[in-house]
Order: sequence, then structure tokens, then C-alpha cells
Amino acid sequence: MTGLALYISILLPMLLALTAYAAARRSTAAAAYLSAVALIPLLMISSFSLFGGGHYLGSVGGGLWSIFSLYLTPYNAAYVFTVSVVGILVAVFSAPYMEHRAEELGVKNTTFYLTYGFFLGGLAGAFMAQNLFGIYIFIEVALIASLFQVLYYGYGDRVRITVMYLVWSHVAALLMLAGFIVLYLYGVTSVPLTAAAARALSAPVLYTALLLVLLGSFIKMAALGVHMWLPYVHAEAPTPLSALLSPVLVGFGGYVISVVALPLMPAKWLYALTWYGIATAIYGGMMAYTQRDIKRLFAYSTVSQMGYMILALSLHNIYGLTAAALIYLSHGLGKAVLFMTAGYFIMHLGTRDIDRMGGLYGYNSALAGAAIIGFLNLAGILTIGMISEITLAVALTKAYLGIEYIEIYIAFAAMLVVTGIYAFSTIRSVFFGPQRIAGAGPFDGALAAIVAAAFLSVLLLLPPMSSSIWGNISIYVQNHLLAVRL
Repeated sequence: MTGLALYISILLPMLLALTAYAAARRSTAAAAYLSAVALIPLLMISSFSLFGGGHYLGSVGGGLWSIFSLYLTPYNAAYVFTVSVVGILVAVFSAPYMEHRAEELGVKNTTFYLTYGFFLGGLAGAFMAQNLFGIYIFIEVALIASLFQVLYYGYGDRVRITVMYLVWSHVAALLMLAGFIVLYLYGVTSVPLTAAAARALSAPVLYTALLLVLLGSFIKMAALGVHMWLPYVHAEAPTPLSALLSPVLVGFGGYVISVVALPLMPAKWLYALTWYGIATAIYGGMMAYTQRDIKRLFAYSTVSQMGYMILALSLHNIYGLTAAALIYLSHGLGKAVLFMTAGYFIMHLGTRDIDRMGGLYGYNSALAGAAIIGFLNLAGILTIGMISEITLAVALTKAYLGIEYIEIYIAFAAMLVVTGIYAFSTIRSVFFGPQRIAGAGPFDGALAAIVAAAFLSVLLLLPPMSSSIWGNISIYVQNHLLAVRL
């Protein structure tokens, strides 16, 4: 029964997307709320695993059908839970936003809601797929669905941005697929990779597969050097999609690293990976600080947060891998709050320009409070983000204990400071000082979704929820992910 529930949870959003398509012809709100309701089973089953520690398997048969085998554990449930809860809240947010955007473009919202369920169902399926080819098939469903959303509802030169997104996203996916094929040819078909499967590979095969999967994952995460596409795509995508791309899609690369690449990775590579993560985080944070377009600022912030995730993965201990999942969760909630806030500004203020903002706490105090909590998630203060950053700091001390690693600690401190600088600088510029825009912001469904996401990120900090999440993820990491180390 639980196996069937896994399939229902990812197929229902896709099936109801067809109904949402029809509903969108008459009512954007009906299509939005139907899209949100379709994700409730996914939220429920991922919650059972994440908070209750449940392990579930789903299979539709052997042979070729084994490609579609699914599994859910507290570790990948953290990713699936984030996809579902952010997907529900963004769907609610999208009702007024997509009504506004459709009127601007003079089109209907039908394509957006047709592809919404396929995007989230495909992404959740990629996290739950046990077979390597299954991972690729599901992520392709998500990518293709999101391409149509950028093309039909994006900003600026939508065709050029869509082509850019198409090229970069599929280069990443095809590199991963090439690595998966290499592993498949030598009998490695399922995740997480086992110690026996990893040791059975010859050095040339192992390194070929590892490099292909790593490069594809880095592109997907927009890590330093292969990040160029993300600020354009995430800034110009329709804002509900931006609120999904930045928090939940890009972190998929980190998940693939944790269950495919890390078991293959020689220990001597981890030190370089640590520095790569820190460099990505600092670069992304510095670039975020220089932006005056609020959506581009949030896009570069995503680059920075993916640096945090790479750093956590590079430490490859119980705390590091637990921190990676928690960073995905905290960043997902925090960045969803912030991109939805940017969408609220676009709808009601008609601007994304930070220089035209200021004093907006007086414009809408509830919005300001929620957005500040979103930034606190990124800075690791008084939200679930605090649990992730404390866990990351502990992981760092476990991996690099000793005065000989002082340069890593200095760089880690600089990474935290850069995040704090761009976060609090933006808070000051946007919400405090003289109020430049008169009036008061409306309290609508979009604001309700923003406040709910912010409230949840604080709620998850509190026990027993935080202790259940941390405990269940760390137990799985210790017993299943660290056991595959070469």
C-alpha cells in the first residue's frame, strides 16, 4: 500500500494538471488551488518519512519496469517535503500573480497550470527514483515543463532566455545521463550506490563516471564557473517559477552528488571540493550584494547557497550530509519567501528596482516581517536555517580539526559574513529608511502564502519538529550513506 502511495503522490499532480488546464480557462484561482491540492498526498507521505522515520519502497515490476522503482527515506524525504510544501505555497501565491501576468501579456494561464503539476511531480519523482535512468527520466519531465513556463510567461527576451535555459539545463542532464550510462554498463543501477558496487569499478570507469556526474551536478547547481545561466533564467522566469527553480530545482544537483558521486569520490578530492564550495558561496554572496534588481539579487544568492551545500557535501561525515539536506530545506523555504516577495512588489508596486524601494515596512509590515524571516533563513538565524548552519559548523570541525586548517576556518567565517552583509543590507535598503512609495500593500492570497512559508521556517526550528528532522536524517546518513564510502 505504501508503494502505491509513492506512485500516487507523484502522478496525481501530473494527472490533475490536465484538470487545472481546463479550470484555468475560466478561473485562475481555481486552477491554482487545484494545483496546490494535488500536492497534498506528496506532502503527507514525505512528512511521514521525514518526521516519523519511515522507509518506503515502490515497484511496478522487474525488467524494464524496474527503471520506475521508487524509494523514500528520511534523507530524500527532506528534499521531497521541501518540493511539496514550497509547491503548495507557490501555487496559492500564483493565483493573483498569474492573473496579473496574464493580463500584462494578453494571454491565458492555461499552459502555466498544465505544466505546473508536471514540473513538481517530475522533480519529486527524480528525488524518489531508485534507478539511475529513472532519475534522468523524471528530471527531464520537470525540465521540459519549466521550459514552457519561461517561454510563455517570462520577462525580457523570453525566447533567448528559454534557449539559454534549454541548453544549460540539458547539458547538465545529459552529462549526468552519460555518467549514469557508464555506471549502468558495469552493473551499477540503483541509488544510493553501495560499497560493493563502487569497489567493483576499475579506476578509469570510476573516474569517468564521477567526473561526468560531478560536472552535470555542478552545472545544475550553478556552481562557480558554470553559474552564468542562472541569474538570467531565474531573474526573467515568471516569479512563481523563480520561487521554485531557485529553492528546489537547483539543489537537485546536490542530491545527486550525495547519492551517486560521493560514494565514488576518493578522499583526497574532498579537500578541493571544500574550497570550491566556499569559493562559490563567497562569490555568489558578493555578486548578490552588487545587484539592484531584486530578482537578480535573489538569483545570485542561490549561487551562494549552493556553495554552502557543496561545502556540506565535501565534509562527508554524518553532520555534513545532514547539513546538506537541512540547507536544501531552509534555503527552499527562505528563498521561496523572498522570490514571492519580489513577485508581490512586481504586482503591487510595478518595480523590481531596489533603488526605487525603501521604507516598505510601512507599506506592509506583514510582508516586511516575512521577508526578513526569509533572509534570516539564509543567514542561519532563528529559523530552520540556524539548525543547518550549526550542523554545518560542527561538520567542518569534525572534518578539519587542528590549527593547520586555520585558513579553512577563516574562509568559512568570511562566507558567513558575506551572507550577513548582503542579507541585512538588502533588508535595510528595501524595508527601512524613508518610505518612498505611498499607500499600503493589500492583504491577499499572495501575502498569505508568503507569511505561511516564513512561519513554517520558524516553526521547524522548534522541537519536536527540529529534533525529529535532524535525528531521522542523521540516522539514515550514518547507516546508509556513510556506509558506502570507499
